Amino acid sequence: MAAAPALTALIGNNSQVLVSSIAASLGQIKGGKARALASFGAQRSRVLPDVPTMKELGHDIEFYLWVGLFAPKGTPEPIVNKIRDFTRAAVMTPKFKELMANIGQDVDYLDQAEFRAFWDADAKRVEDAVRSIGRVEG
Repeated sequence: MAAAPALTALIGNNSQVLVSSIAASLGQIKGGKARALASFGAQRSRVLPDVPTMKELGHDIEFYLWVGLFAPKGTPEPIVNKIRDFTRAAVMTPKFKELMANIGQDVDYLDQAEFRAFWDADAKRVEDAVRSIGRVEG
């Protein structure tokens, strides 16, 4: 379910629970219409410091909603470099960091090699979680 309809269902009492990014639901939490029960990160959120992590609650779960920037295979390297340099510069500005922090969104810029390592580790973490409940064979 997409974030907006799912959040609407929760607020309208048509759903009893929602898994969402903090950024998507922070307004409703601050407005008192939703209550954060737990976060999935390794550490507590800076904007919701009183909300425990799933690990603190005794569940071996760590999960992240993330965004990556991709280009079609075969994109010339100078263009990839220009996009990467522009993106890195934008993400590192104090204003961008402040705006993201205001909505509860942590931002970590990872270059290609770092992102690939994160991607591989995240895929392994998700696969292990699914295997632990017996839903993956092979």
